[in-house]
Amino acid sequence: MLDSLYEKALKKKDNINKKISTDFDNLEADPSKDWREYSIPEKDINVTICAGDGSINKKNFMSFIFYAIDAECLVYNTKLNAIESSEIDIIPHHRHVEDRLRGYMGIFEIKNALKAFKKYDIHILLFDGSILGNLIRPFPLETKLKNELKEKIKYDYHSKLEKELKQELEDSNVSITSSKFSKSIEEEFENKIDAMIYLEHLENLMVIGKLLENRNEVVAISKTSTSNEYFESDIPDMALFDRHSRKEGYSTPRYLNPKDLKREDFPVENKFFQDLTFTIFYARLENYKNILKFELPYKADEEQIKELLTRIKSKSAEGYPLLLKKAHHDVVIRRIDLGRLSKIIGFMEKSGREML
Repeated sequence: MLDSLYEKALKKKDNINKKISTDFDNLEADPSKDWREYSIPEKDINVTICAGDGSINKKNFMSFIFYAIDAECLVYNTKLNAIESSEIDIIPHHRHVEDRLRGYMGIFEIKNALKAFKKYDIHILLFDGSILGNLIRPFPLETKLKNELKEKIKYDYHSKLEKELKQELEDSNVSITSSKFSKSIEEEFENKIDAMIYLEHLENLMVIGKLLENRNEVVAISKTSTSNEYFESDIPDMALFDRHSRKEGYSTPRYLNPKDLKREDFPVENKFFQDLTFTIFYARLENYKNILKFELPYKADEEQIKELLTRIKSKSAEGYPLLLKKAHHDVVIRRIDLGRLSKIIGFMEKSGREML
């Protein structure tokens, strides 16, 4: 079968490459107006910087799903320190498992960061991904759950969840706090899974709010992005800037407010989230290396951006922050790791793939 695909690639390569060139050439967008070629100074700056990442993997068995989460936050000034957290458990099969587990990983990453802020005097926290995207992304049951049910869950559990979360952060523990209420949720609600997903959604928003109390130190960095705030084109802004220039530099900032991107009120911390201003820009830390998307949960001008890029570049190599790269490699959970973990637990049930 692969032989036919190789033949197809040879036949269609010219036509596909022509399509790509045509798409770029026909655009009216002019990235040169928004791109600043700028040689970012290399300085030995005394700054406490931290960065985190997380990983999740799962194995499907016939009657349940076994999953593992691993998250790490690295802190560096004169020496390297690590804050780690992990979890293994089972979860029933349902259509929102992927979103739910991704949410778990995000909660672990943010709680590690909160532990770092508590323990160290952090100047810069590098967050892998988009905080604004996490904030405005609809949770899986946004339209399915009735407002009456959402209000009841919030009324019955918000204050309890807030109390447990506060205690957990004081004790520097990391877990899915919502899980402490799973038994009472099961007794109170007919569809316990939907109710738990909503409660976990509230927890996710609450920990994001806690993180953004330190917003002047938070820098979110994305290696990939399909956003088009600059040019409103079918081709992402990142691709257009990357094609325009391969030199060091940054784009003029754009400012976004959650209230302009999300119609509904946030179920918790609504005024706090609605009043935020995010600064969005793209930058390349080293000539001919990958372009990155930066997101700051506060309003920053170009001088502040240049100062921030200088600080980040001082702890980067090959155009990417060293701590983010190390954290990513540290937390990866491979399929073989998951297999070993399941054997330690003693799972004997079939997955259904033994015959393949």
